[in-house]
Amino acid sequence: VASAGKPIGFICIAPAMIPKIFGPGSKVTIGNEIDSAHQINAMGGVHINCPVQDIVVDEKLKVVSTPAYMLAGRISEAAEGIEKLVHEVMRMTA
Repeated sequence: VASAGKPIGFICIAPAMIPKIFGPGSKVTIGNEIDSAHQINAMGGVHINCPVQDIVVDEKLKVVSTPAYMLAGRISEAAEGIEKLVHEVMRMTA
């Protein structure tokens, strides 16, 4: 998917893999958990703090991420960000 330039979404802790898959400079979020954010930055990624109900979009790489259960206290909180992620990935495929 990455080499084909197709859009992809990453949820919860999965965005931590983005710098290894897409390389340095990739924009990503796992929410606001400091240690994980430092690890992402150490791998060359650019961690962006993000609330549970939102997404981070790397337009250049066609990568969308959301914190989901890294921050969610309830399923409804995670659902809002996940729904936005799905809509954005679908928009990018059009």
